[in-house]
Amino acid sequence: MTDERPRTQPATMTVPPRPGVTPRPPEPLKHVIAEYKHQAQTITCVCGWHGSSASPDGRSSEWTAHVAANRTKPR
Repeated sequence: MTDERPRTQPATMTVPPRPGVTPRPPEPLKHVIAEYKHQAQTITCVCGWHGSSASPDGRSSEWTAHVAANRTKPR
């Protein structure tokens, strides 16, 4: 004996936004590497900044300083 009733598809549920919550503004531009030249150790950022990734003291570089200077506050 077979069951010939039509099968229903699972319903998709949409959740309405919570009242009183305003949408967030768009995130600021992230500072990420757009181009890296290994031998020259130079970086071009997506924001247009260009500098060195060389680390003379083994800890910091122009790139590290650029990212740190443009870091936004944590959420």
